[in-house]
Amino acid sequence: MPERLGLRKRFALFFAALGGGACVAIGLGAWVGLSRSAGAADGFVIAALIGMFGVLGLVAWIGFLFDQNVARPIVALTSDLSTRARTDAGGEIDQSAARYLGALAPAARNLHTALTEARAAGEEQVARKTAAIEREKALFAALLHDLAEGVFVIGPDQRIMLYNRAARDILPGAGLDRPLSGVIRVDPMLHAIERLNHRDPSEGTRPEAFLTASADGARLLIGRVSRVISAGKSVGHVVVFHDATDDLQAHAEHDHIFNDLLEQVRRSAAAMGAILDVLTADPDIELPLRATFDTALHEELQRVYDTLNETAGAYDAATSRHWPMTEVAASDIFDALAARRPEVVAQSGGDAFLHCDGYAVLEILDRIVGGLADDPARSDFAIATRAAGDEVWITLDWAGPKVADSALEAWLQVPLSASYGQYSGRDALQGHRTEIWPEDADGRARLVLPLRSAQPQVLKPQEERPEFYDFNLPGADGNRDWMTVPLRALRFVVFDTETTGLNPAGRDEIVQIAGMRIVNGRLLTGEVFDTLVNPGRKIPPASTAVHKIDDTMVVDAPDIGAAGQAFHDFCEGSVLVAHNAPFDMAFLRKSQDRIGARFGQPALCTVLLSAVLFDHTGDHTLDALCDRFGVDLPAELRHTALGDARATAQVFLHMLDLLEARGILTLGDAIAASEQMTQIRKAQNYGT
Repeated sequence: MPERLGLRKRFALFFAALGGGACVAIGLGAWVGLSRSAGAADGFVIAALIGMFGVLGLVAWIGFLFDQNVARPIVALTSDLSTRARTDAGGEIDQSAARYLGALAPAARNLHTALTEARAAGEEQVARKTAAIEREKALFAALLHDLAEGVFVIGPDQRIMLYNRAARDILPGAGLDRPLSGVIRVDPMLHAIERLNHRDPSEGTRPEAFLTASADGARLLIGRVSRVISAGKSVGHVVVFHDATDDLQAHAEHDHIFNDLLEQVRRSAAAMGAILDVLTADPDIELPLRATFDTALHEELQRVYDTLNETAGAYDAATSRHWPMTEVAASDIFDALAARRPEVVAQSGGDAFLHCDGYAVLEILDRIVGGLADDPARSDFAIATRAAGDEVWITLDWAGPKVADSALEAWLQVPLSASYGQYSGRDALQGHRTEIWPEDADGRARLVLPLRSAQPQVLKPQEERPEFYDFNLPGADGNRDWMTVPLRALRFVVFDTETTGLNPAGRDEIVQIAGMRIVNGRLLTGEVFDTLVNPGRKIPPASTAVHKIDDTMVVDAPDIGAAGQAFHDFCEGSVLVAHNAPFDMAFLRKSQDRIGARFGQPALCTVLLSAVLFDHTGDHTLDALCDRFGVDLPAELRHTALGDARATAQVFLHMLDLLEARGILTLGDAIAASEQMTQIRKAQNYGT
């Protein structure tokens, strides 16, 4: 029992005992005095009561001052020291509340400073010893991150332990510790793994190929799977794949074009053959009838010509769609050309982006400039771009004579390179569905090459590199009770909502949902859910003043049915965490019928967890928690769903260390501790 009493309760009991003891002493003294005196008892009783009430008042007053100026600051200092010992929270310890504790507050500050210095020294030593490993890991992550093919590493339970950017781009639902079956149809892969397991060892360790589709059937994937062997046992598999949808569609389209051409030409050829047989069999056929056959023959011949022309057009269109093209900055092409041809000066418009085969365009320009420069009468070459609707026109100007069409065509007929085979500049222009032509330009000669424009990629180098791998994921156990699972072994989605108001039981609705995943104790900055939601009603100005979302911003946003379903998928297999979770959960559960899914998983509230950990204070707002743990929450991100979700996630990760120190180890422990604090919400300010 004594171990369960807090410091403030012990001091309260001490002062209560002191007051009670004093009252007993006064009463005993009055009784002894009365027994030895022959006077009236009223005076003794009144004196005793006055003394007792005076002592109790004095003890209560002194106890209150002691609690405010000694006990409470000691508890606060203890909590701050414990927080900094268990977590990496920064910031100085507030000594203002402990001004009456003498040297205790400075000693606590010095202890915190020494702890910080010792931690920094330890981290520096560890960093030095692990620098080589970190470099190798960074190189490994960078290689996988930018690899063109999609890569998954899966555990024995087919849950994802690693993925790269290409895998996420092809299959957007991919995420750490999510089942692979959520993004692809795994049966063909499992069959390939079975073939791997039964393969003769003499066949080596080559991967096994398979053909499958995305889980929704929209993409066709060609993959290879190989085993990960550790200590002679298979501990997982590497799955490498690429999106073959366009390739297979192109192959099917080419087959269709060829078969359609063959069928139509065969039909016309048979008709013309029959007509010629008739004309050959009867040379003296009457003229009117011969004219009829001649007309039919010419019609069939024209039909063949039309078929060939239509087929050529369809083939060109199919080739242009499926030739590999990317978004390329015009400045990159200009720089590469200038490196080869220093006589070319880039002018304006190099910041444009093109949808093209950058290498083919560079080779075409290089051949043309080389051919033009062979004539010493030409000089002062300049290259630039200009916008023209949905195209960007590359212009090449020079001083001197114009170029002849025959010379230009000769340069275009040369194969681009040995690796391209016989693929020429002319073929590349046809593949891009474009042409190059000469024109006058204010007394200078000019060539114009139109190409499709593209949107530039938005690069944010200041953002953290997302986490795409974790080789320490806990094994899945489908029969395990969630309540007995250690907190760090759980998957969490920390989320926040912005709403039209504060009344989920009324007409108020969600206008924004955002969430971030925590897996294996790590915040996955690359796995984020963030969407505006059309609430189907006007957003009050008072609410807009808080979260800055107005009616114009949600006009084209999905409704709660679509947004909620996507968020439900994002939360699959995860415990929900929110700051003041009952508020956010009330809005989600209110919309379950429209969403078509139930949010039945457990939920944790950082407000209640804060009350468990910091019962000496009544301030459990998100801002207060961020200050306590040294979490940076920029003002411009406050009251945005994603900004608050990120801050809550960082706070929650700090809380995990403190919860473990309190013996709160499992989800059941955390929920039980939270339920004990539910009544505190009625008397404290929690924030939103």
